[in-house]
Amino acid sequence: MSSPKRILLLHLYSNGDCLYATAIARQIKQDYPGCHLTWVIASFCAKIIDNNPYVDDVWVVQMPTKPANVQPIRQIKKEINDKIARGEYDLCLFTQLADENVANYDGAIRSGIFRCYGRPITVPVTPVLCLRDEELAKTAAFAVQHQLSGYKNVVLFEFAPQSGQIAITPAVALRIANEAVAVPDTAIILSSGIKVVSDNPAIIDGSILTLRETAALSHYCTLMLGCSSGITWVTTSSAGKLLPMIQMLDPHAFWINPVSRDFERFGLPLENLVELYDADLEKAIACVKTALTEGFTAARTKYYTPLPVQFISTRRTIYNMLVLLQFRDIYKHIRVNLDAFGPQPGLLKEIALGFLTMPFKLVGNVVRKHILRKGTTGK
Repeated sequence: MSSPKRILLLHLYSNGDCLYATAIARQIKQDYPGCHLTWVIASFCAKIIDNNPYVDDVWVVQMPTKPANVQPIRQIKKEINDKIARGEYDLCLFTQLADENVANYDGAIRSGIFRCYGRPITVPVTPVLCLRDEELAKTAAFAVQHQLSGYKNVVLFEFAPQSGQIAITPAVALRIANEAVAVPDTAIILSSGIKVVSDNPAIIDGSILTLRETAALSHYCTLMLGCSSGITWVTTSSAGKLLPMIQMLDPHAFWINPVSRDFERFGLPLENLVELYDADLEKAIACVKTALTEGFTAARTKYYTPLPVQFISTRRTIYNMLVLLQFRDIYKHIRVNLDAFGPQPGLLKEIALGFLTMPFKLVGNVVRKHILRKGTTGK
């Protein structure tokens, strides 16, 4: 009888993406019974998989929080291949939407990540997050300290998102918060890595809680105001509470991951979701206040905005792959998006421009990186 496979799951970042990938870890355990699974993850995301029952070991690596290129990932992949060649591991599954895997991006992150696995996902897609007793206790103490049970409405507000899908400054967040708490019996928790101070006790700084603890905090809340970043997705995990959501997104963001598109693809309910795409602050405030005073259904009826379809990432993806002569990956990316969206004019235009503009962009990049840099350094 052969020994269980020693498998590596290479998924380095970010917290939201790693949450999606916890379903893959669960799937691996089903597809390879008795295997020993080691998750290779960046140090700044390692806590998100702490206490995960489907992960036997964690290999933490140091890398930039926002890699400027794929070299750090390729270095890690080389190290893994060396270990496999030495017989330390049997198999590595690379599921990050990076390097050649960018070809799998189809307008939503989770479906792209699942495609990287290369086998059907038959387990529940709910992100697996298993909190420790001390995390639950800290969150409960936070709820008592701020008397959350005394409010009819408790809004969990994700701002300053790391996903890059919208920019919300602390000043804007406070503007929205002050308008929200003007509704009687309402508190709002400003949740991010940035501390925000307010004299109003109903405007609560949530930065002292970790992302994991914020999942527990969602059970004390009644409404989510988010940006499709890590805090949004942690509320959809096994440790969180799926709240009615108002999501604010920039339709022109390079990587867009709308909750509506994700939920639709995975058969999740859409009736408790409003997405706003026009960056209208007054409209966002009005939507929140309507949800608090008239109910979520009324807010959805008045302010629901259809998802605009854009393919901004396709042109750059094709360019990057052309530079690296990754023709098979270009074909895959085009096929994946045609399967997802059909022959949309916008998609066909971006595909064409990816090829047509490549020579000009390449020359421009060479000039900037070499000739102009040489001129500024005087060498």
